[in-house]
Amino acid sequence: MSQSNGIVNPNKHLSIPEWITENYFKTVLEKDEPDHVKVLKFTPVAAIPPGENFTSIMLRIYIDLEMNDGSTKTKTYVFKTMLPNEQGGSDIDALGLFPKELTMYKTYLPAFEALYKAAGEDIQIAPKCLHTDQREGLIHFIFEDLSTRKFQNVDRLNGLDMAHMTRALRKLAEFHAASAVYEEQNGPFPSDFWEGFVSLKTEKFARDGYKLRGEPFKKSMETWGMKDAEKYIKNFPSLDDYWAMSLSTLDVNPLDFNTLTHGDFWSSNFMCNYLPDGTLDQLILVDFQICKWGNPAIDLLFFITLSAAKDIRIKEFDNFIYIYWERLVECLKLLKYQKPLPKLRELHTSLYKKQNSFYAFFAVFSHLPIIMFPSDKDSNLHNMMSDTEEGEKSRLRLTSNPTYADVMKDLYPFFYHRGLFNFDDYKTE
Repeated sequence: MSQSNGIVNPNKHLSIPEWITENYFKTVLEKDEPDHVKVLKFTPVAAIPPGENFTSIMLRIYIDLEMNDGSTKTKTYVFKTMLPNEQGGSDIDALGLFPKELTMYKTYLPAFEALYKAAGEDIQIAPKCLHTDQREGLIHFIFEDLSTRKFQNVDRLNGLDMAHMTRALRKLAEFHAASAVYEEQNGPFPSDFWEGFVSLKTEKFARDGYKLRGEPFKKSMETWGMKDAEKYIKNFPSLDDYWAMSLSTLDVNPLDFNTLTHGDFWSSNFMCNYLPDGTLDQLILVDFQICKWGNPAIDLLFFITLSAAKDIRIKEFDNFIYIYWERLVECLKLLKYQKPLPKLRELHTSLYKKQNSFYAFFAVFSHLPIIMFPSDKDSNLHNMMSDTEEGEKSRLRLTSNPTYADVMKDLYPFFYHRGLFNFDDYKTE
């Protein structure tokens, strides 16, 4: 009996490329379902709602199969491909995100999981990648559908409670530890991994984006209800300050404890499943397009800023660092890391270093306004970067959103008073 009846499409406005047909999945089906006779029905739909991903097309593919014994079976896969150029694909392509993710799934992620297996631990970091393909300048992935194992995304609008934050930080530590040990055993990662969100190749894209978003952001700051708002607005970084901050992220201190950072770690880039009583069971990371060799502070600042629930983000900030550090050291010991283990005080100190603290500002300025805005059919990279009156209204709508304002009235001063938003520190460079 087919299970693909009642399929839900979470983004009916997504245009699905015509070449994604049952024929494309022939090789995967031959390996994954060798006892199938033929495809009865092929149904591609969006995998996620608008506003959850801005750098790729994500589809869930439902395939009804007739089997050798006459029964029918439904298989589902997740398919990921590049955006068309007219929807921002050319800008994403310039960042080299898909070639990097291809390397992660073909080489590094399997190697990281193998390190744990050799140490006696069965730790899954990422979904199984069943097929990769490069054709006509485009890269495509077919993944296992984690939803068949009851994995699901969390609600990005509400933020994560303590249980989800703890599990996510521990999983991040497992990823970081394996990458540090892999680098120790195999040598440096390729030069592709020296850059993340910031790239010398995309200076114009970064500057143009900042020019478009800076003024509506400052206008919105007046409406958040911050005491002494004018002080923060006056201190707001100029375009040159912003680019100097951005460039500082490329300066990696080899004497620090460094890892392969996820680079884009927030609540929509992992999935969870649950026990029958509702307790969180497993958590798996997804989306490895922005990975960068650097300090773990990059991921910690980004993740805590973007993903923690409002009532614990500031209150538990230092505790989050401890939770991560505790698991990191456990994993490094398990994997027999040969260098000195990172100290907790060193990890806290790294959050304040100029090349890392950029990610706190980048998170609140670039990502948090989008994350805290309800799903909308117009939530896409093209509209966010459009130099039109409608684009301007869209950006102002994001940063003046009352839910975002309620977070920022406390969070912006929190980072400012810790020195992370001391933008004058970059002016002498």
